[in-house]
Amino acid sequence: MKKNKIIISAVTAALAISSLFAFSWPLENVDSSNIQSYFGQRRGNSISTSFIFSDPSEVKAIGEGKLLVYMTDSSDEASFFPTTLGTSVMIQHSEDLVSVYGNLDRSSLNANLDLKNSYTEQEAIGLTGNSGFQTKRSTLELQIFDSQKSTSINPKIFMPRTQNEIPYVISSIMLKNKAGQLFDINSEPSFKSGTYKIYQRRNSIATPYKSTTTINGVEIDQLSYDKIDEENNRIYISGKKKYLSTDIYPDENLFLLGEVILSQGKSTLG
Repeated sequence: MKKNKIIISAVTAALAISSLFAFSWPLENVDSSNIQSYFGQRRGNSISTSFIFSDPSEVKAIGEGKLLVYMTDSSDEASFFPTTLGTSVMIQHSEDLVSVYGNLDRSSLNANLDLKNSYTEQEAIGLTGNSGFQTKRSTLELQIFDSQKSTSINPKIFMPRTQNEIPYVISSIMLKNKAGQLFDINSEPSFKSGTYKIYQRRNSIATPYKSTTTINGVEIDQLSYDKIDEENNRIYISGKKKYLSTDIYPDENLFLLGEVILSQGKSTLG
């Protein structure tokens, strides 16, 4: 058994984006009160590639672009679309970016939508409906993906900062060994040498931009939530390796922060 000095240091910071490409929010007056779930959250048994809002609203194009396709009864089973989008519109922007607006009200869409060639920024698309997986809620599901790289991108990267940001809380840190045993760092005085996944209690709405794990001040792992990638019809979060949804969310309560190898001696985990 090794003695471990475990120090958990939680740092919250705004993500700095240096980009010439930016979008507007698709709804009026977006703040934390009308966001139901962020990109990267748990969704069923997978990782959400969407921003899901909580209130009925008129939906507007987030940026200038051409109509790519619209669907009134989606049967798409690709990994980036794990559940039906219902009536939805896809707009092709520059730099191979596509925005997707799901769960719309079909009757509110332009009658000549299939003949419409382009949208201007903030041009009305339609109203939210009950056509997608949210059959009992009239709320928008927004996705942005790179059509060339098969990568779903966090919409928040391109959007103005919202008012009253939901604080991200780090609590109940636990280590999980290869045998699947969970250990609360507050109650365990020491740990055997070996590989451990680090988990925290899951936040119900917010997700971090990234999580960084260090041992004695040296970075060991870093998980980024700027994007979600796909390979062989499976989506994953990139860190020191590819973490699948079952790694990120092993159950409804836990959320992965990183993975470390603890060796003999005294270590500081950050």
